[in-house]
Amino acid sequence: MSRRVAFLDRDGTINVDHGFVHRIADWELLEGAAAALAGLRARGFALAIVTNQSGVALGYYTLDDALALHAHMQRELASLGAAIDAIACCPHAAADGCDCRKPRTGMSRAIESQLGTPIDYPASWTIGDKPSDIGFGAALGTRTALLRSRYWSPGDLTCTPDLVGDSLQEVACRIMGSA
Repeated sequence: MSRRVAFLDRDGTINVDHGFVHRIADWELLEGAAAALAGLRARGFALAIVTNQSGVALGYYTLDDALALHAHMQRELASLGAAIDAIACCPHAAADGCDCRKPRTGMSRAIESQLGTPIDYPASWTIGDKPSDIGFGAALGTRTALLRSRYWSPGDLTCTPDLVGDSLQEVACRIMGSA
């Protein structure tokens, strides 16, 4: 039996993007994000974070720093009824050409392994604030939701998202209305 998944970017989608967020003191949950995640979970979506963390490759912080932040985030979200089922992190720089950096799909294999069940990609969603998030979802065959951000303008998009919104809360409500 396969499972539908909400693949979620981290910075700018779940938490405020302060630029290379890696310290617990800098992690700030976006307004409405926990409720949106809890709602998606209640609708039967597994919650999976897929995050490019090039700051590791660039020497701004270590992979252990990123993992400690993820553990903190998981504890905080679980306490708010929005437990995360799986996290995959690409620690490589854009120039490294790895298979795990979005929009490439390598992190999906890590998520599927952590979930321990096949993923129903056509029934799943990818949500993020960058074109690479939408490219990742399109390559997987999920539906996609793009959050408005400073990282793109309509002319930059090579893939057309299924939804565009201002926040995780907004797009989650729209997804749950169609789920």
